[in-house]
Amino acid sequence: MPEHARRIKIRRKALRQPDEFHTLTSQAMAWLDAHRELAAGIALAALVAAAAVVAVSQYRASQVGRAAESFRAAQATFEARHFADAAAAFEVLGETYPRTPSGRLAGLYRAHALAHQGDTAGAATAYSEYLTSRPAADYLRQEALDGLAHAREGSGDATGALEAYTQAAALEGPYRQDALLGEARLQEAAGNVDAARGLYARLLKESQPDPDLRTLLLSKLPPGTEATSSARP
Repeated sequence: MPEHARRIKIRRKALRQPDEFHTLTSQAMAWLDAHRELAAGIALAALVAAAAVVAVSQYRASQVGRAAESFRAAQATFEARHFADAAAAFEVLGETYPRTPSGRLAGLYRAHALAHQGDTAGAATAYSEYLTSRPAADYLRQEALDGLAHAREGSGDATGALEAYTQAAALEGPYRQDALLGEARLQEAAGNVDAARGLYARLLKESQPDPDLRTLLLSKLPPGTEATSSARP
């Protein structure tokens, strides 16, 4: 038999066979017809699961929105310098919405409020608690460490303050200059002149201090430092 005739015969035979999709569809329909109750149960379970997912998503979004609104209200109280009320508001916010971004950040701002009202011991505890919660970003960790250092320094814990300043200065962020200044100040107070001068020189070299800060830094360094610093590229 010629090859082309054989191919035509095979194709005709294949055309006479049931379509695969049609076969599978028929089998599925037959199974569904035989197991109607089970199929209905599976469909209902799927609908319930989908509804639960939607409900949880909506609840979380609602929690995030309410927490953000409460945070704005507490922050307004803070900016009005009602620090005791602000500290209380941030505490309630953190306890009510602990899993939201605003609820987690409330711990840091509660510490700020306590520090501003002069409660250095309470502020130090609040900063430590916030740091334990693992801040979402390094700059937030640096902010908390710098605040903790000031609180410890204010309560007379020079060793703990120096530790916190050093950790804050090791991070990149907006509080690095303040942390370096605090670290240098405490090193100088402890009699570690060389360590303090190294930090003052580092600040002078790495930062672009305002005229008043530059004057302060140069006053802490040996004569001629300004000319040496200016000559560096």
